[in-house]
Amino acid sequence: MSALNSRFFPKYTAIVSGIGTAVIGVIMNLFLIPAIESNTGGIRCFDMNPGYDYETAKAFLELTGERGKELYLGYQLPLDFVYPVFYTVLFISLLVLLIGKKSALIALPCTLAVFDYAENILTEIMLRSESLSLTTVKIASAVTLIKTVLMYLVFLILFILIIKWVVLLIRKRHNAIKAEN
Repeated sequence: MSALNSRFFPKYTAIVSGIGTAVIGVIMNLFLIPAIESNTGGIRCFDMNPGYDYETAKAFLELTGERGKELYLGYQLPLDFVYPVFYTVLFISLLVLLIGKKSALIALPCTLAVFDYAENILTEIMLRSESLSLTTVKIASAVTLIKTVLMYLVFLILFILIIKWVVLLIRKRHNAIKAEN
């Protein structure tokens, strides 16, 4: 039995992956990222910036210090390597629930995850690097920008599909009430 035909997909996978996405998101955004950014003077972590330049990357690495790098490499990045699995399964499950199994849109969350993994790898390279490479920063910034755009696109598509589903549900109930009278 294929995963798409399983009785657990997409409802249960949406629930489980949604919980995983939420838990990881809370840990990263409420605890780890603020701790990493605590000494950066307002400079955001690489993956929280929708693009950055060499000077910003260099300043972040200097200001975050060894403790910030430890947190980033030891906790934030390992969680951020698991996070795309959860949100990709969540987004695919929601898309299947809202529009069916045979939509090309299902490729969008997968593409998003690929860019997120590329961003994570480039972030690790920058954090571990003895000397920051301008080329690495430019590529990492571009990858982060693309990932951010893809994330907003997935959110927008899901938002539109959920609104459409709610409208259809309201119309169906309205027509059922109208038919009873």
